Amino acid sequence: MGDTRFLFEDILENKLTVSPVDKEAVSKVQKEWDKIAKPINSFGSFEHYHSKISAIQGGDAPDLSHMRLIVCCGDHGIVEEGVSQTTQDVTRICATNIGKGITTAGVMAKSLGIDIVSVDVGINYSKEVPYTLNRRVKYGTCNFLKSPAMSVEEFSRAVQVGMDLVKESKEQGFNTLLIGEMGIGNTTSAAVMAGYLLDLNAEAVTGRGAGIDDAGFSRKRAVVSMALSMYNGLSPVEICSYFGGLELAAMTGLVIGGGLYGVPIILDGMLSMVSALVAERLIENVKDYLIPSHISKEPVAQKLIKKLDISPVIDGKMAVGEGAGAVMMAHMLKMTDIVFHQALKFADSEVEQYENFEESKKSE
Repeated sequence: MGDTRFLFEDILENKLTVSPVDKEAVSKVQKEWDKIAKPINSFGSFEHYHSKISAIQGGDAPDLSHMRLIVCCGDHGIVEEGVSQTTQDVTRICATNIGKGITTAGVMAKSLGIDIVSVDVGINYSKEVPYTLNRRVKYGTCNFLKSPAMSVEEFSRAVQVGMDLVKESKEQGFNTLLIGEMGIGNTTSAAVMAGYLLDLNAEAVTGRGAGIDDAGFSRKRAVVSMALSMYNGLSPVEICSYFGGLELAAMTGLVIGGGLYGVPIILDGMLSMVSALVAERLIENVKDYLIPSHISKEPVAQKLIKKLDISPVIDGKMAVGEGAGAVMMAHMLKMTDIVFHQALKFADSEVEQYENFEESKKSE
């Protein structure tokens, strides 16, 4: 692809396509897994995702030594409605600490040698946020009960931020990306987006997010219900512009960029799944480049998983955000890779090579 920079406007005009991941390339690595002296397919999903990353990267085995966690940050005007237990100031504070690498996901990433970047896509702050990459499109979104969260042009710019971050990261030598987010009020926006995308009501999509009391939860569900009654027949771009978040749009761009630039994207929880679903609605086959991590405790998570046809491996009822689940998945993939390279092979053991009966059935 050389120096090609893909533009979101070309996606809107149906000028770009993403090819599915090469199944033969995945199968080639899987056959190497079959040579390891253990029951065939006994590492389950880990074997599949390990092989898939290799196929996306275009190698004989995945390179998991050059990973980057990108945490997209933005504020939401809907916090005016009392849907969160904290104010918007917390977004800026957390973005700074994420950039320092001292938050939950940060200390986890550092322990694994994973680079971490905090990106300001839409923090409501008059100055530059310390320790963050400034890609600010707007000073937070508007209260979507009063006016659209952002314009289509602002949404498009935020998606482009994510797409460009994939290109830049790949040029810098990072070949696997983890995504996360930070934005007070963003689970409310994501719930509304999920409601429109999946045709679900407020009860089915609204969770407690970072944690609110019963009164706050009632307000939040009422806000989501009002938002879901405002329109009919919205396009994905309209849904995101009317109700979305700038950091959610940037994550959509990261997912799209993964498909266009050939970089595996490790998802986090519900918020990244909503962004991924938008990406798949905008350009087909990008979900082929996704590596799921965990099942969020948010109520709509299972519906998103089914719609995206992905299979997360961690079910810990987590709701940390900032990519913590993605980092946990990265750790397990690194352990899986150690087995792939160092574990005893059938050829070096006294056990006869096992046959892969599942593959045999597929070829019949």
